[in-house]
Amino acid sequence: MALCILGWSNDAEAQYKNGQIGFEGGYMFLGSNSGLDNHGVLLGLRGAYKGSEHWWVTARAGVSLRGETFSDRTVVLFHLVPAAVRYYFFTDRFRPFLGVSNSFQFLANNTTDSTVYWGPGATAGAEFRLRRDLFIGFQLDAFYMFVFQGPDVPLITSTIQLNFFL
Repeated sequence: MALCILGWSNDAEAQYKNGQIGFEGGYMFLGSNSGLDNHGVLLGLRGAYKGSEHWWVTARAGVSLRGETFSDRTVVLFHLVPAAVRYYFFTDRFRPFLGVSNSFQFLANNTTDSTVYWGPGATAGAEFRLRRDLFIGFQLDAFYMFVFQGPDVPLITSTIQLNFFL
């Protein structure tokens, strides 16, 4: 009987951890109004903290290199999500979620009028357990970026993540 209880508790161990750190890579679409290439690769880091059983607060930082449509420059785009709130529907081996978010984009080495974008967004995804405290995650984000000196830009990211529970 004790062996069955020990085996059963092994499934839900990740739900009792309070933190998470992850590495991610994926695709980023940026609207053509930006003056930059629409498609690019995004590499980043993410962290999360559990507020309650189903609610988590996350943050992400990433970088994407883009060509500029008006010059030969390579623009460095820093993607920062300072706070996002997620609701996990299940918290064991399969962890689907929905959430709300916001994002800043900081551009470096560009000739466009604006170097900072900000916008609200929505997120959806799922995490799948690989090992005890190791999950693989898939995430899709959609943002509406307000450009402070120019036309607004849609932004979509799709990433795969390797997440460690702390």
